[in-house]
Amino acid sequence: MKKFLLYMLYFSLIYDVIRLVYRTITKYSLENFGYDFFSVIRDLIAIWIIFKVTRPKKKRTKFKHFHNAAIIAEMEKEYEKALDIRNEGLKLSSLNNVEHVSLYAGNGGTYLYLKDYNNATLCFDKAFELIQKEKFPYDEQYIEVIDSYVKANRKEDALKLVESLLQRQSYHKKFKKLEPVREKLLT
Repeated sequence: MKKFLLYMLYFSLIYDVIRLVYRTITKYSLENFGYDFFSVIRDLIAIWIIFKVTRPKKKRTKFKHFHNAAIIAEMEKEYEKALDIRNEGLKLSSLNNVEHVSLYAGNGGTYLYLKDYNNATLCFDKAFELIQKEKFPYDEQYIEVIDSYVKANRKEDALKLVESLLQRQSYHKKFKKLEPVREKLLT
């Protein structure tokens, strides 16, 4: 159907262009020129719209495609769409662990924003499981992550997470900032 419509528009465009050129050369009239000119423009716009509407969307194949598309969806307050985009990215086998972790953590952050603490902690579990042997820097958001475990009634898991993060002081001293969080969980 699309091809047929495009062929018809191409033929109409060719006919209108030839008619415009012929009338301009032979018997130039301003009233005919305007009609012929706008019919050419109309055909071009119709062809452009058909291409724009029926053009296939680019497939996301790389981490940055999924990551950027999810961030854009979140900026537009389309949180479910952002989660779907990241989940689609998590299905790719070509991603490395750090990229998987980033997508899981992004989903966890989205769920955290939506106050869905159970799903947030499940995402954080997967992220920390994948990166447990990697070295990564301290981030202030770890306190919010730990708090999400408490809000999901997983205080024991929150304590285990704090303990594992505190062990990372050997290569990054800022993890020591989590000691007050551990003390608070123990009380």
